[in-house]
Amino acid sequence: MSLLRRADEQTQSEWLPVAEGLWRWLIGVPKLKLSEKFGNYQVQFPLQLKSEEQSRLLAEVGKPPEGMQQSWRTSYTVGLSLGYVQRDGQYKSTKLVDFLAACLGAGNTKKFREWIAQGGGPPRPTDLNDQKAELDAIAEWLRWWENLEVYGTITHRAGEGDQVFANFAGPMPVGSLPGQKDNDYDALGRGKLRAIIAESGETREERSREQRVAAAAAANDRPPAQRYTSDGKPAEELPELPF
Repeated sequence: MSLLRRADEQTQSEWLPVAEGLWRWLIGVPKLKLSEKFGNYQVQFPLQLKSEEQSRLLAEVGKPPEGMQQSWRTSYTVGLSLGYVQRDGQYKSTKLVDFLAACLGAGNTKKFREWIAQGGGPPRPTDLNDQKAELDAIAEWLRWWENLEVYGTITHRAGEGDQVFANFAGPMPVGSLPGQKDNDYDALGRGKLRAIIAESGETREERSREQRVAAAAAANDRPPAQRYTSDGKPAEELPELPF
């Protein structure tokens, strides 16, 4: 079969969106993009049904009618934000953090959230004013999530004409469904998380701890305070008083 078909050898296909319901997804290469509408950066995660889920979809809804093709794909777009710590000290999460945590498996979501709340995240460039370098570092960091898996629900949204869009929502970790614990996937996510933390650098809490240790070491190395007489000269060792 030719790699490059002529225009008169093919026609435009109509695609059926993924059916509504809960599905297990494989994550593609995340993409950073600037939202013209909101003026901020967003992350788009391409999602594709796993092969087992593709078979389940065809078994449940049947093959598409002639002239149409079944789509296995959708995407999930969230704002580029790792959240913040509120005045009461509680961490406020975001859709991005919720999604990233869910992709690491049910047994690793808590540790990932704790790490983010302590100041964890992508490595930062030497020049914090170099936005391009920072965006490149973030994009590279997000590649850790490529080929991970997550559950999510599809609902349909009507578009122009007969268009129907498949909207992804409610990311859930693999292993979180009742009776479907997945130790192998948890182990995969645990290894990923260790590597992510090791390569991403220290957190705010680790910096604070290191600073306290350094201050204590400096205090131990400091020579004892020198005593002086009233006229400003170093005092000799004072004799013991008889009481």
